[in-house]
Amino acid sequence: MATVIETPDLRVFVDPSAALAPVRFGLPPHEVELKALAESASRIASELADVDVVVVTHYHYDHHDPDRLIPVDLYSSKVVLVKDPGRSINVSQRIRASRFLKLLRGIGARVEVADGVERTFGRTRLVFSKPVQHGNTPRLGYVLAVRVEYGGESVSFSSDVEGPLDPYVVDFMCGSRVAIVDGPPTYLVGRAYSEGDVRLALENLARLASCVETLVVDHHLVRDLNYVELFREVERSTGRSPRTAAELAGLRPNLLEARRRELYGLSEEE
Repeated sequence: MATVIETPDLRVFVDPSAALAPVRFGLPPHEVELKALAESASRIASELADVDVVVVTHYHYDHHDPDRLIPVDLYSSKVVLVKDPGRSINVSQRIRASRFLKLLRGIGARVEVADGVERTFGRTRLVFSKPVQHGNTPRLGYVLAVRVEYGGESVSFSSDVEGPLDPYVVDFMCGSRVAIVDGPPTYLVGRAYSEGDVRLALENLARLASCVETLVVDHHLVRDLNYVELFREVERSTGRSPRTAAELAGLRPNLLEARRRELYGLSEEE
């Protein structure tokens, strides 16, 4: 969900990282995915070099990069607003946060905890949510949503709320010109996500579509090739259809992970 939000006086990079699912359909990443990851990391690094503020919503590797694919030196002298590494956090993310923040402080980044705070840079205001559960269980920890405001308009970014499932997230994002959410991980239904969770996510997406100008749904939902069906359900109930991040940029969605079997030349049954 690496996203750059720019106002006339500030460039903000939210979650400058990228990663691949280590296993999908029983298969490791295909070489096409590995190439796309390298290209994405290069673009992220290029953008990261030219921003003023970085936001890290939580400490999963697809949302922060501890000097693996993206040079940590690019954070030098930047303001980095992060999820609290000591509160509302699970053990694995606490460990990752400690390592990552040590790297950032070592190169002179200005690290600040952002949970529930507001920060103003020039005429741009960043408003952070309280910690929100990562999906339907606290086992995966908590994330932050952020709203970037300027001149009476705003863009909101939800991070990994897996829906949203929590109505607080909808309330936090309502009124934004653009709202960017991850959507429900429908590919996990029957394992870590239920049909009831999907229904709740659809209800909240419909609410959100009705109270923002543009709703972007990407990241979790588009790991399922049938994501369009959920878009249609939202449109049927609201008259407004969500868009993917690619579509917002005028591009065609390229769902490599969801097509991993196809990349390996396998059929749906294999």
